[in-house]
Amino acid sequence: MATFAYKARDERGLLVQGSIEAATQRDAMMQLDSMGYIPVSAKETGSTGSASVDDFLLRFQRIKHDDLIFFTRQFRTVVRSGIPIVSGFRALEEQTTNKRLQKAISNVAQEIDKGSSLSDAFARQKGVFSEIYVSMVRSGETSGNLEEVLERLSGLLEFQMRTKETIKSAMRYPTFVIITLIVAFITLINVVVPKFVPMFKSSKVALPLPTQILLIINDIFQKYTIAVVVIVAVLIVAFFLYKRTAAGRYSIDVIKLKIPLIGVIIMKTCMSRFAFTLENLISSGIPIIRTLDIVSRTVGNEYIARKVLDISANIEKGKGISRPLKDAKIFPPLVIHLISTGEETGSLEEMLKEISMHYDREVTYTVNRLSAYIEPILTVGLAGMVLFLALAIFMPWWDMMKAMRGGG
Repeated sequence: MATFAYKARDERGLLVQGSIEAATQRDAMMQLDSMGYIPVSAKETGSTGSASVDDFLLRFQRIKHDDLIFFTRQFRTVVRSGIPIVSGFRALEEQTTNKRLQKAISNVAQEIDKGSSLSDAFARQKGVFSEIYVSMVRSGETSGNLEEVLERLSGLLEFQMRTKETIKSAMRYPTFVIITLIVAFITLINVVVPKFVPMFKSSKVALPLPTQILLIINDIFQKYTIAVVVIVAVLIVAFFLYKRTAAGRYSIDVIKLKIPLIGVIIMKTCMSRFAFTLENLISSGIPIIRTLDIVSRTVGNEYIARKVLDISANIEKGKGISRPLKDAKIFPPLVIHLISTGEETGSLEEMLKEISMHYDREVTYTVNRLSAYIEPILTVGLAGMVLFLALAIFMPWWDMMKAMRGGG
């Protein structure tokens, strides 16, 4: 089997391009003909082995939120215009610049052309389309309102991108400052301090405490550099391995919620994601139990995710949604009150949208406030480090000068 890059025309005469697996060029042409296309050309691009290598490498290419949002909006345009799905996907494949997404779109078109349903074709593209994406497409496909569902889906993707960017922007400045401080401290310890160490150690005056601490740190770096690097590397690797386990993710996410200021932002972000995702999935016609199962995977915190699953289990027992929310003892009173009101009045979707908008605003406000708090804290930390180094280096000089004057 070989891979052939083909050009063909569909039933409307539009030129489509893609790739196809076939034993010979003739077989590739025959396959295109059986798919309803008028073959134009088919050129072999390489063996199955090289194609497999390319497919393997594509798995490591990241699909950005922008790429997926753009594709979803174009997909909605295809549905609204009434263009046949396969032809529309061939056109979208040409317009997509991300190679991994382009390959996935091509695969979806081929799966549909072979008789697969739209949602099943999406589900087979592992690591490209999330569970929530596939579930919403399946809902729109089943209910017949795919265009409306795709509009909601693109809005949901934009919301997820916005919340991630908000958190990243909040952490970018403090992360940069902390890394700079660490690099500066290590540079001083390894470059500047060693020039003063022999003088301090040979002096006959009693060294002040800051200098003694600095000398101990310098000795550790000079004598045990390899051991320190190995220990730090082992701790980092152990942390990431632990983080990949279910127990690790749960424990770390619990700790995150308890961090001052940061925990508040994480909680509000999770509440916003919970409400927005729940509202969109319910509006798309997905059953509440299935919806909560999906929401638990999108809130972004393992501790809250387990609480959502507990709510789902209680709803299955016929307890409604507001009472399990209250029993979870993690959702703020505002969330419980608005969802309870929506459940009683039949306006649950509207209340969930209100919750999402409220916490979206709260996250932005809290992030701005966090930035205002972090800047003076980092400034004080920087000043403290500079003061410590200055005292550690210059205090012995003053003592040595006093000793020299006294001796003179």
